[in-house]
Amino acid sequence: MKRIGLVCIAAMAASVMAAQDKIAVVNMVDLVRFHPSRERDRKLMQDTEKDFQSRLDKQRDRFEELRGEYEKAVKEARSPALNDKAKNEAEEKAMRHRDVLAEADRDLRQEMQKLQRELGELDTRLLRQVTGDIREVLTKFAQEGKYSMILDGTTMAYHDPAMDVTDAILKRMGVDPKVRQEDKDKEKAEKPAAADGK
Repeated sequence: MKRIGLVCIAAMAASVMAAQDKIAVVNMVDLVRFHPSRERDRKLMQDTEKDFQSRLDKQRDRFEELRGEYEKAVKEARSPALNDKAKNEAEEKAMRHRDVLAEADRDLRQEMQKLQRELGELDTRLLRQVTGDIREVLTKFAQEGKYSMILDGTTMAYHDPAMDVTDAILKRMGVDPKVRQEDKDKEKAEKPAAADGK
């Protein structure tokens, strides 16, 4: 019985201490979305993607050219006008074209995978920079405001809206919180319009 009493006292003490902790909540999705460098990052991603697409298009054009040469060689090899020697030479030529085409196909696939990987790595690197910057701002805000915790509200089932300090963090990042509200208003206006279009 004495042990149960000690456990209850310890639990009550822990809850009192927890109640004294200052906790805030932020919307990390919005902090990332409205971070000052995200527009620049989006532009960099788009430009990089265009560059990659241009490189792939050139490689695809070369592949199509090789395929045309292969199909032409196959057609020549099937010509009934060829004697046996000419037919064998034409078939060998078609096989060489086939090998070159298969290698070009392999190169194209590898290049596509490489470019997709590079694009993904660039996106990850840029996002890591943004989240690192946000964490620095959050840490400074927490230290100055004596917060023991700042949680991501997007991962919580519920939190008191009064705990949300997202707008204060946006201000510290040099972003007008009105942009966030305007974005929410725009989303609300689009939802009924989308529902009407069903």
